[in-house]
Amino acid sequence: MSKLRDMGEKEAIRILLQRFDPDGQLMIGDDCAMVDMGREYLLATSDMINQDTHIPEGTSGWLIGWYATAINLSDIASMGGFPLGLLFALGLPPDMDMDFLDEIARGMEDCCKAHGAKVLGGDTKENPTISITGTALGLVGKKDVMQRKGARPGDIVFLTGELGNQLGWYNTRAEWDIESLLKVDPRVREGQILAQSGAVTSCIDLSDGLSTSLHHLRKAGEVGFEIEMDSIPFIGGLSDEDKEKCLHLGGEFELLFTVDPGKANSLMSTGLGGLKITAIGTVTDGQDVLITDDDGQHVLEDRGYEHFRRRADDG
Repeated sequence: MSKLRDMGEKEAIRILLQRFDPDGQLMIGDDCAMVDMGREYLLATSDMINQDTHIPEGTSGWLIGWYATAINLSDIASMGGFPLGLLFALGLPPDMDMDFLDEIARGMEDCCKAHGAKVLGGDTKENPTISITGTALGLVGKKDVMQRKGARPGDIVFLTGELGNQLGWYNTRAEWDIESLLKVDPRVREGQILAQSGAVTSCIDLSDGLSTSLHHLRKAGEVGFEIEMDSIPFIGGLSDEDKEKCLHLGGEFELLFTVDPGKANSLMSTGLGGLKITAIGTVTDGQDVLITDDDGQHVLEDRGYEHFRRRADDG
């Protein structure tokens, strides 16, 4: 019998979706589930972190709470939603210091306040290590909602922010890089601006890396992509090798979206709250994700982070 470590997270999700949403009517394969509320959709999403896979040694309680909140809000942002609040299920070791628990709670509260949400409640259980599951709820107008599907040939591909902010941690595991790894800034307000612009045809966040996110949009929209390596915005000082890593590095939580070319200029004029947005390619009627670099044009493989499976190049 096949094991999860052999098949990987994507195959696990495929099996679960086939069981729970075989016709795709519930949209639970998108960044959020969408519940029809009349003129709006209720957005619902859930994400989990645990001490072994997400929390470096020496991380403050405040950063743990902020991170557990931000990664859930990022899914609401990718669909253009207004956050309502979050529920948290906390698995905690019995010897945890009470002050550390209060710091986790403060981090959750501060992240919620920063993005107009509230902590609505949840559950606590005893667990050998810290494990936190967040469930975020939001609202978005039906005419505004952004989904993974919808990209059309000729659309322009855009990316918010810059890639590479997580690279220092993954390269060195340096203690001083923990904040850059976990102090995620979910693009909630920017997502709302994009949704209300009427220019965006599809959107996703980069939690699993640029290459994986492009392949998600490719599959959902049944389209292809042509990406220009020289157009991708990276932080300064990166080598070519580092830039290649950043194509597949998870944890960036920027927004990747496609735009109707006839509406691109008006979108750019909104300023997106001062956040940098960059055109990095176009949507095609092909079936592949292609990238052009110094070696010419070739297929950009889906090599983003995948739970359960350990790749040979993971180190």
